[in-house]
Amino acid sequence: MKLCFNLDRSVLAKCFSGETRQRLRRLVDLDPRVPECGGLTPDWLGDVARDCDGIICGWGSLPLDEHVLSAAPRLQIALHSGGTIRNIATPAMWRRGLRVTSAANVNGVPVAEYCLGMVLMCFRDVFGQQHRFHANGRKAWKPPEIRSYLGSTVGIIGMGNAGKHLLKLLDHFQMRVLIHSFYPFDAPAGVEQVGIDELIRRSDAVVMLAPNLPEFRHMMDHRRFGLMRDGSFFINAARGALVDETALIAELESGRISACLDITDPEPPVEGSPLYRLPNCILTPHIAGSNGSECLRLGEQVVRELERYLAGHPFENEITEEMLQVIG
Repeated sequence: MKLCFNLDRSVLAKCFSGETRQRLRRLVDLDPRVPECGGLTPDWLGDVARDCDGIICGWGSLPLDEHVLSAAPRLQIALHSGGTIRNIATPAMWRRGLRVTSAANVNGVPVAEYCLGMVLMCFRDVFGQQHRFHANGRKAWKPPEIRSYLGSTVGIIGMGNAGKHLLKLLDHFQMRVLIHSFYPFDAPAGVEQVGIDELIRRSDAVVMLAPNLPEFRHMMDHRRFGLMRDGSFFINAARGALVDETALIAELESGRISACLDITDPEPPVEGSPLYRLPNCILTPHIAGSNGSECLRLGEQVVRELERYLAGHPFENEITEEMLQVIG
């Protein structure tokens, strides 16, 4: 079996260690050709994939469209080292019957860990304390009464890869957990599944991990932000389009809630946006997903999926055309 890369050199170096590439070469005939950044073109890819049975994709990969597929008649599988496959998915790919796997299950791990960190720091008022030190210096050294997380309620909107992992992480803490899933999901004992509005009303921290689908655009609007408890926190590590930013800013300016935003819409916020200056808004520049050495997990997941395929086992995280209707 022969595989090639639909990646440029920078992504290959970030996600595939030398050891991971050696493991690939032991499993298959691996075409080592990878272009420099900016050198990935449909003609280049069609030529490389011409006699390949599988293709390894990831961040910045070209779509597997009719042009590429017609030049590569043997392609059977696409192993995606990124999260969502929307950058490579085309109708031609599904017509060909290509089997596709994604490393989204692995990429969801750091997203969940980011959200947990934000939840714990919010309940400890870490960000509020830092703001008071910046404003008042030594005079702010007066430990206040804080809520803490013990007995607090966390609501998770979305039971995708990150939501499921966050649910496991929260099991180590004495918090009540509410969830809303957009597809059938068997919640573990002690976890309550509720509607979105009820989740928002009852939660001290609302974590947005919903899929980025057109019908969910601005699902967090004026009405839903109005349902949040006074003093509660909104954490978004999904997509900015899920949030009506005007509505969020209005609530933040009232001082009634706080927010931790890893993504916005647009990204970054427009020049002069109140999100840059509001003391109850924590901004991070889209860092919740895999970064640094965490990216190497993505390449390792590709190897594991290839091993499963060669052994005749089901993929761990296969993506079908139907699934694209409910995942981001």
